[in-house]
Amino acid sequence: MGVAAVIVALVLHAQAQRVAALAARPVWPAEGTITAPFGVDGTRWHPGIDIGELRTLTVRAAQGGVVDEVGEPTGFEGYGNIVEIKVGKFDELYARLAAWNVKIGEKVRTGEDIATAGCTGFCTGTHLHFEVRYDGQAVSPLLTVLRPFVSSTPVPVDTALRDAEREIGRAHV
Repeated sequence: MGVAAVIVALVLHAQAQRVAALAARPVWPAEGTITAPFGVDGTRWHPGIDIGELRTLTVRAAQGGVVDEVGEPTGFEGYGNIVEIKVGKFDELYARLAAWNVKIGEKVRTGEDIATAGCTGFCTGTHLHFEVRYDGQAVSPLLTVLRPFVSSTPVPVDTALRDAEREIGRAHV
């Protein structure tokens, strides 16, 4: 086998691994339970879920994707330290972080350790704020990214996208 053939084989193998990581079943992003739900929480709008009662402070990528933002970027005031990961048409936002160990542009795999939970921004105790956005609008993580945790039936990506569009009041095109 020539050198060119070996290089092509290695590139194809790496691409196949990236595709497999992006298609992997999502993982729960922190070892804890939901302590604040998505939607109206008492009298306030809560655009994500809070995962508290943590057994570890490790935060993992729910799905593989590309890191889009880290730290305290403009437009995320009140969230404290964040990591935002672009996953297809969805953006996953991990907030209230004590620290992060990824950088902008980095590709992460499903389940990869990306940060440490904390209590930064407008926070009342150590937890992970996990938010999913579709076209810039917050949508329920339990109806999109984390849907396999509430339904035993696998949901195709196009169904999750349709549900996200419906949730933000748009007709499916």
